[in-house]
Amino acid sequence: MRFTALLLCVIALVVVVPSIHAGDEENVNLTEMQKKVIDIGLNDNNVVDVVDHLVNGIGPRLTGSHQDHLACEWVRDLFVSYGLQNVVMEEAGEFAVAFQRGPWRGQMIAPEKMDLEFGTPAWSAGTQGVEEGPALMLPADMESIDAEKMKGAWVMMPSQRGRRDREARQAQREVRESLEEYGIAGWIYPTRGEAITTSGNSRVTWDNLPTTPRVNLRKDQYDVIAEKLAAGEDVTLRIDIRNHFQPGPTKFYNVIGDIVGSEFPDEYVIIGGHIDSWDGATGTTDNGTGSATTIEAARILMAAGATPRRTIRFMLWSGEEQGLLGSRAWVEKNPDVMDKISAV
Repeated sequence: MRFTALLLCVIALVVVVPSIHAGDEENVNLTEMQKKVIDIGLNDNNVVDVVDHLVNGIGPRLTGSHQDHLACEWVRDLFVSYGLQNVVMEEAGEFAVAFQRGPWRGQMIAPEKMDLEFGTPAWSAGTQGVEEGPALMLPADMESIDAEKMKGAWVMMPSQRGRRDREARQAQREVRESLEEYGIAGWIYPTRGEAITTSGNSRVTWDNLPTTPRVNLRKDQYDVIAEKLAAGEDVTLRIDIRNHFQPGPTKFYNVIGDIVGSEFPDEYVIIGGHIDSWDGATGTTDNGTGSATTIEAARILMAAGATPRRTIRFMLWSGEEQGLLGSRAWVEKNPDVMDKISAV
């Protein structure tokens, strides 16, 4: 990971630095504090350690999850240790149900063996232990569906192309609900490409939890199974998904800390990003790197003894992936601050 972008960001926040051309370094008049920022950035750079602990030590940070709480507490303690002022871990909202993802695995075990690469949405059901059953393609003709045959099966949803009218969507919804009540093992959807992405619906309630697993299977493997089914072969899948729901409310938080301005303490420069992530992977690019950059910028400026004219406010939000929830909550709680923000 390169530090160039972070270093330029830190310097720009402290003072406008003249353009430096090759060979002119000695002619640029930098203050002692600016020199110290550069020295710390080049020779005492902790950003890799920060992102490593965040994404590998703490791990994926689904909003409202235990890992999300751990990450916020860790950042709060770092901000305090750096000497930031007004440090707070501020409640930003809550969900009715908490979700914790456990391990997952799957195989095609007949007519041949293939380890399956797949994900499941957050706030979606797991299996009741290992679920073994046939793979069956959902017929395009809804009226031809044999619900008895589908019982216990992993039902393959055809790729959707083009827009469907309201009646078609409603008909498919009714079929899905009927098959779920009949007891299918779960749904299998193809990914759009080779990447397996994670999303999810946080708006579930304890009285209406999802009960049927949804598998997002890597497209090339989905196509292999679909081709076998089209050729009349019998396909058997064995899948184990350890997804867990916990009764809420489960809260999520924003973390805030300031370097108070020397001349205009009530005017703000905001540096921030979201600390939450989807939980199908470690949340490194979205947004572990941005969070680590924010944290390291705070450390370097404090270590350099920066005295900005305006308050620099460092903010890490939760709930971004579910709709900018953390940042929206802060804006709603602080309407009087909006006109005092000089830069974000």
